[in-house]
Amino acid sequence: MNQTARIMKPFIFAVVLLLTACQNQDNSDKVQIRFHEVDWYAQRAAAAYQSEALIRATFPATQLVATSAQGKVQYFMELDHQHRRQIIAVRGTDNLRNIRDDVAYIESRNPKLGIFVHNGFDRDTDQIFRDIQPKLNKKYTTIVTGHSLGAAIATLLMMYLYEEGYPLGPSINFGQPKVTNHAGAQKYRHLPLLRVADENDLVPLVPPTDLLDSLHGAYEHLGPELILLQGKYYSYQTQHQVRTEGVDSFWDNLGNESITEHFMTHYLRNINSKLEGATAVPYAQRERYIPH
Repeated sequence: MNQTARIMKPFIFAVVLLLTACQNQDNSDKVQIRFHEVDWYAQRAAAAYQSEALIRATFPATQLVATSAQGKVQYFMELDHQHRRQIIAVRGTDNLRNIRDDVAYIESRNPKLGIFVHNGFDRDTDQIFRDIQPKLNKKYTTIVTGHSLGAAIATLLMMYLYEEGYPLGPSINFGQPKVTNHAGAQKYRHLPLLRVADENDLVPLVPPTDLLDSLHGAYEHLGPELILLQGKYYSYQTQHQVRTEGVDSFWDNLGNESITEHFMTHYLRNINSKLEGATAVPYAQRERYIPH
């Protein structure tokens, strides 16, 4: 079986794409999102911040709650025998200090992946992968999710899992900073990943566009992006739209409002407002639906 064939077409994939919309940004209002399934992932990304007791009480199929070797990043794994899948959720950033740390990008080449990645995110990913790999079942589909730092680690985990031959199910993450450059994003663009970002959350812009590596190029997102707007509105794009922002102006604009809108509790409220019905709007018109 070739590697692409290992990426499973899942039974609960959270995005239903109308086929005519997939190739054209102008058709973003033709894409329909199943927000109840987005919420399924969001609840797990949020739970990764909780205590082990609360995680196990909320998700009884949890097999493991642990932290990375340095005790920095908590994660948990559920085992769903009925659907033959294993779900990994990774805790993320919850304060401004850690968000500032996220922007301190030091890029290094990962020999396993063959691409340049954020050194700090990759170090945490490698620790978690080493810890969790003995507990994974290659006969099961693996799904990952996370928020902020946890989303970055979840994306890199998908790359690690893919290279080791684990079948990948659909994964959704929230408020993810960038993890690699253009070459890395192109290499792994086939991964079944959907990124969810609040329009007023600046962390998905990390690092700012003028914080470049002169040798390896600017950092870039991979995969389609679901943009949460106010109320029932959302926008969808097949590729992240670069918003030019310098380092100084980035931190100048990173005020209390944008930090609040980065928190997972805000994402949960925004998703909840769309559970009873949601309306897609063209990306170019999204400003009409953003509170100022």
